[in-house]
Amino acid sequence: MDYNTFFGRKSDIVARELLGKKLSRVTKDGEITGTIAETGAYEGGNITNSREGMLYAPGALFLMPFRGYRLLNIATDRKGFPSCVEIRKLWIPEQELDGPGAISKYLKLEGFLLGKEVKVRERSYSENFKVTKVESKSENCLGYFLLTPKQ
Repeated sequence: MDYNTFFGRKSDIVARELLGKKLSRVTKDGEITGTIAETGAYEGGNITNSREGMLYAPGALFLMPFRGYRLLNIATDRKGFPSCVEIRKLWIPEQELDGPGAISKYLKLEGFLLGKEVKVRERSYSENFKVTKVESKSENCLGYFLLTPKQ
């Protein structure tokens, strides 16, 4: 996957297309992996110290501190423009990790870059799922995107 091309688009497009893809990290103890099941798309808003990662080049992974957690985000669109996707839920074997703080802890992340130790791989879910958008009241959130079972 060409991370610059994939992540160099509007955050809501990237957020949708990340659903179902594998997120993995290779460590000395082996590979840690999960399927991306929920994302959040963000653009604009006031840039504070904790949000400055939104200005990074597309595909840059950053951890945003929030209420004692480290939220997993990936910069999107273009460098210097505040835009990112938050990874909000992962499906792992026998379990669901709900919340970006839990995901960062599970993957043992601390400032790693995509393509180095953290990778996004092709979709791994069946066609029995669909993408659902949930609106947000947050000033700079374009919405949350979830994988949900087809009825």
